[in-house]
Amino acid sequence: MKRSAPNTETKGNQRPEDLQYWNSMESMLSSAGYSYQHVLEQWPVYVRRMHLQRFLAHYELFKHVIDRPGCIVEIGVYRGSSFFTWSKLLETFCPTDRTRKVFGFDHFQGLQSFREEDGGYYEKYGKTPGSYQTVDIKEEIFGLVDIHNQDNLIAGVERCRLIEGDIRETVPNFLMENPGLRIALLHLDVDLYDPTLFALGQLYPLVIKGGLVVLDEYGLIPWQGETKAVEDYFRECGVSVPEIRKFPFSTQPHGYFVK
Repeated sequence: MKRSAPNTETKGNQRPEDLQYWNSMESMLSSAGYSYQHVLEQWPVYVRRMHLQRFLAHYELFKHVIDRPGCIVEIGVYRGSSFFTWSKLLETFCPTDRTRKVFGFDHFQGLQSFREEDGGYYEKYGKTPGSYQTVDIKEEIFGLVDIHNQDNLIAGVERCRLIEGDIRETVPNFLMENPGLRIALLHLDVDLYDPTLFALGQLYPLVIKGGLVVLDEYGLIPWQGETKAVEDYFRECGVSVPEIRKFPFSTQPHGYFVK
């Protein structure tokens, strides 16, 4: 089956065992000639274990805020795996509540704005400028937003929205236009010091009491920039870093805490 863009263009280098898995799966699917519909409907047959673990982790996080007011905000969308998961979970468990939405922010240009706090580049994990960029498939991702919103209980009524651009501009503008926004779940997946610190400063005050903050790379070597940004934010606020936990069965996300 044809990919929208090679993995190496958007995700950096992959381990040999990863490439072997995907090459074997792609060869098998190509030989079988299955349609996209078949693969998507039978997705448990084809999904990789680590990606199922990530989905289950997101489900467990969502269950914590299922009965709480507020929207879900994600900073760093990449290809949309978690973004669309949040949208589907809201649509599945809260189908008649049209006030709860998922807002995703990304510039789609990959990792930018490295600082000393982020440490050195690490090509093995895609920790290089421009890695994880999806600018070449941006239209595809926006098209998927339309498709997902058409599949809602009330077709075409917005459940998820992408906001493109530098978060230093888009987030403040969005908050000015939506002063009533409150956040049940804030998902930070921007990997680096500067955007993580900025996002916390803008959005953490809007997370409701009992809401969740999800940190994709907290405490994960070599992504020390995200970790330091979280710790610096709370130190500057004059409070202790919250108790951060993770699920033992999944490395993604690598941390979360309850406000």
